Amino acid sequence: MATTDRQNRLLVAEDWRKIYQSFQQADFKSYDFETLRRTMVAYLQENYPDDFNDFVESSEYVALIDLIAYIAQALSFRVDLNARENFLETAERRNSVLRLARLINYNAKRNQPATGMLKIDSISTTQDVQDSTGTNLANSNIIWNDSANSNYREQFTAVLNAANQTGQLFGSPRESDTIGGITTEIYTLSSDQLDLPIFKFQKSVGGISRSFEIVPSTINDSDSVYESSPVPGTGLTYSYRSDGAGDSSNNTGFFFLFKQGTLQQGDFTVESAVTNYVKSLETSNVNNSDVWLYKLDQFGQLSEAWTKVPTLSGNNAIYNSLSKTERNTYNVVTKNDDAIDLVFGDGNFSNIPLGNFRTYYRVSDNAKYGIQPTDMQNVQLTVPYTDANGAQQSLSMSVSLKASVYNSAATESNDSIKEKAAQVYYSQNRMITAEDYQVVPLSASQEIVKVRSVNRSASGISRAKEILDPTGAYSNVQVFAEDGILYREESTQKFTFTFNNRSDIQSTIDTSVETKLKEAYGRQFYYLKYGTKDASTLSATWNSTTTSTNTNTGYFTAGGPLVLGDSATSNMKYAKPGALVKFTSPDTRKFLNGTLVTSGTANAEDRTWSKIGAVVLDGANTGLGNLESGLGPVTLNNIIPNGSVINAIIPNFTTSFSSTLEADIIDRIEAYEEFGLRYDIDSETWKVITTTNLSASSVFDLSSAGSTAGTNADASWWFKFTNDGNTYTVNYRKLEYIFESESQNKFHYDTQEKIFDYRTGKSVKDNVKILKTNSIVSTGNSIGYPITWQVVDTVTEADGFQDNRKVKVGFYDDDDDGVVDNPELFDIIVEPTLSESTKFVFFEKYTSYDNISRYRPYASSNFVSTQNESDINLNTATYTDGQLFYFYASDEDVIKTYSSSTNTLSTTTDYLARKGRNTIDFQYTHHAGQETRIDPSVSNIVDIYLLERTYDNLYRIWLQDGGTKPTPSTADQLRINYSGVLNPLKSLSDQIVYHPVKYKILFGKNADEELQATFKVVKNLKTNVTDAVIKTRVISAINEFFALDNWDFGDTFYFTELAAYIHNQLAPDLLTAVIVPNQSGQGFGSLFQLNSAADEIFISGATVDDVSIITALGANQLAASGTVVTSTSTATTNTTTGSAVSGSTTTGSGSSTGSSGSGY
Repeated sequence: MATTDRQNRLLVAEDWRKIYQSFQQADFKSYDFETLRRTMVAYLQENYPDDFNDFVESSEYVALIDLIAYIAQALSFRVDLNARENFLETAERRNSVLRLARLINYNAKRNQPATGMLKIDSISTTQDVQDSTGTNLANSNIIWNDSANSNYREQFTAVLNAANQTGQLFGSPRESDTIGGITTEIYTLSSDQLDLPIFKFQKSVGGISRSFEIVPSTINDSDSVYESSPVPGTGLTYSYRSDGAGDSSNNTGFFFLFKQGTLQQGDFTVESAVTNYVKSLETSNVNNSDVWLYKLDQFGQLSEAWTKVPTLSGNNAIYNSLSKTERNTYNVVTKNDDAIDLVFGDGNFSNIPLGNFRTYYRVSDNAKYGIQPTDMQNVQLTVPYTDANGAQQSLSMSVSLKASVYNSAATESNDSIKEKAAQVYYSQNRMITAEDYQVVPLSASQEIVKVRSVNRSASGISRAKEILDPTGAYSNVQVFAEDGILYREESTQKFTFTFNNRSDIQSTIDTSVETKLKEAYGRQFYYLKYGTKDASTLSATWNSTTTSTNTNTGYFTAGGPLVLGDSATSNMKYAKPGALVKFTSPDTRKFLNGTLVTSGTANAEDRTWSKIGAVVLDGANTGLGNLESGLGPVTLNNIIPNGSVINAIIPNFTTSFSSTLEADIIDRIEAYEEFGLRYDIDSETWKVITTTNLSASSVFDLSSAGSTAGTNADASWWFKFTNDGNTYTVNYRKLEYIFESESQNKFHYDTQEKIFDYRTGKSVKDNVKILKTNSIVSTGNSIGYPITWQVVDTVTEADGFQDNRKVKVGFYDDDDDGVVDNPELFDIIVEPTLSESTKFVFFEKYTSYDNISRYRPYASSNFVSTQNESDINLNTATYTDGQLFYFYASDEDVIKTYSSSTNTLSTTTDYLARKGRNTIDFQYTHHAGQETRIDPSVSNIVDIYLLERTYDNLYRIWLQDGGTKPTPSTADQLRINYSGVLNPLKSLSDQIVYHPVKYKILFGKNADEELQATFKVVKNLKTNVTDAVIKTRVISAINEFFALDNWDFGDTFYFTELAAYIHNQLAPDLLTAVIVPNQSGQGFGSLFQLNSAADEIFISGATVDDVSIITALGANQLAASGTVVTSTSTATTNTTTGSAVSGSTTTGSGSSTGSSGSGY
């Protein structure tokens, strides 16, 4: 080595370093025309001053220098361009990018077709087919889940059995498996076409007519339903799927698989054996998934299928995970315009092709778009088939899309290739580490723009047992604890809206007003405020006539049948359909499972409730009692023992507005009137409170309900509509019950997951059961029976923090009929009016790990609780410094602290009080859904949250322009879309569960009410820009700030960042901008920091209606009432009364929900 170096240095005349040293005066950094020209002139002037001295611009010699500089610049550019095209980061030409990506084992994605499942809605056949009743079904249109036809299922399967291939009767499928927790079976029709079993149809999607094909499907060796290889004359296949949620479920029934595009074919011949043979297909827009290759026999028929393997290292298909006996392999290489090359092996690892071949490939629209269920309804499909007798028949079906499809994608862009090629190379195209799961799914499709993967460890579980997921996501959880806290929060919330026409007002009534009556908090407010109507003085009992499952007929009697409803004059006038009736025992016995049992029997209760389901005529059959049919005139939805005593009635609660009332509301809003809405229990209707009768008090009061004196006395409003001449503000009331575990338990609840038990026909609910061993004050004994609350929502604070130590609970509604089973649960366990000073739970403010003020339970022994402050005499009693006092009278409702130095009390906001009870023994039960079954042999469960590009685009358009809200792909659809790509890359010990992304909308009318806000901006008075332009530019800046590329799952929003960006974009036309919450219970500053959950991404819902231009940042303009909120807890904030407890109606509540919540 030393010899070579020495000879090079001393003897080689052409050494490149010596050559360059001889031109040490040359400037090799010159590339552009001007620099090259200047360098050549300087070189000539320095080295040949006597020979060349004519440098006048008009000189011919200077023109020659210019020509040389021009040529040198062009050469420099081409050299530089060619050099750039040799590096993936700088390459621009498509062919260069594709070639360089393949060098690191990345084959660019071609366009992807929209793929989904079409459910058969109706079916008919020309064949004579009879059901079990002997009815001939020929030419009859049979509708799936037809409520008017109890035999629809039998008739559906009878028709399909007649059209199926021999041996594939319903229940004996060609293939069967459980796919994503859904039982799936594959059947084949006896379709008699000799060509490919594919049926084409056209549909307009996004205003463009697109071609689709219904294709044969299979589930062989896969976790999803996918297209089977095309073979002429094999028959069209369909699937039967059942998710256990009943025939009304979108995932239960018969389905066809469809794809967008047109399947094409091409034949070619390889006449001689050539290693690394490449066959080019120059057809454009060949999609990324649908390429098949067959070898043909001497008659031109398919004889042998060749196997496609991934395009990996090397020049040919030498690497794959197939058995070594599988040698007929090839891979597909992407070229420009989505053309492809079929690349074959070298004869060592795979066979060299020789003979005639046929390739099938699907050409799809090279575009991204979303398909909504409304885009693909009533698709007509007619399949000719041969019946068992050899006769030709026709099977006609109407199929429809039930779930949105967002899996189409345009060909992968150069930028995407550059980004993902390195990621795939880093991960070596497999998912092992946590980082792999965050990166590799992005390469599965160009349609995936965001990924969040969360690992759930589940190692050490026996293969013989079902998986145990301690988080409760995929397995049932039962936890016992003894630190339960139950309390209630009453509040007044508000939202704002503007309108352009009557349709906007109608939409607001339907989606933002009327829906609140169906929420749990609406019905709970009704039960508390309107109370029960006493019926104990009537000495009336229930005369039971007939009983069946959850149904009991009979009549009420008190020395004879009692008339009900409008025919009655006593409180039995409230006994109408929908009313709740409370029964007590006629003696010392108690209720258990619809019977009266001996007192002391385990779990027997001292009362029972039932809803009146129906009343015939006056409920007494004109004094005769039972009807001629033998049934009673009154129907109850629970079985009530004969002789049970009627104790009280809760009138029916109407949760919808009449068309007349809605028209009246719309008229008043159009006229910008201020008014309220109240509920009248006598007529069971909603009525308007006019502006002259509407009370300004926020305290709910029924004493002047219905007043028409014009003295603003009616404070019975549920909804109060006020306006500023442009924007309406709607205040509404709510009452929520919170159950909290101080330290021993964490709650898992998914507001989107609804679990249905098809065996009982009822939904399965998460619940909190207060154990019967808990004691009650009135008797000093244990309750004697468990009290079960259903979980209705999570508790999410204003900054987005979801507190899993607590959940919102509601009265249990076993049959989901909108009427609870027992509305006295809180009264039974808390007894709120007995020894009232002891019926409060307290919370103290603390600073959490993220420097946010929150509240946690605090011992009630630290407080002196009394009704009024006047009950305390500081001069005659001795208190330690810092002693806390709580005065719970409705006109005080405040917590104060004692100062020994001044012998005075001062208000503190460091504590909260709530009406409730603590140290409760309870059992928490969480039910996991059945749609995702976990293999017990796996060691890791990986939740993958996916955001699809098309859904994101449609969602942002909906936020700005309105219209129909797009729905995300279901977990099942995501599995169909991506499991075929991702599952082969995961570890054998892992299981992937697919989830759609969750958006957290901020600011606009579509956001949760506690996240709605107004941007108040101060415009520069010296600018000529109009207010409208300022508002538009502010929204534009906000949307740019919340662009998808700027946010990831679980991020924290800081308003200061947004404000700085708005300033940068709008200066000098805008001086400053602040954000003010729309909720009256939240003050200026309460939305300055917001957190998103691990599976949520922030998105702005603000529009120009949410921007207000003000003249200065004063308290009046900010509407902050002098309070700067620094806490994001569940505190109730009232700047005028200093309310500390929500037991009295106050304004605002920081307890917010992660979604709309569950109602009754």
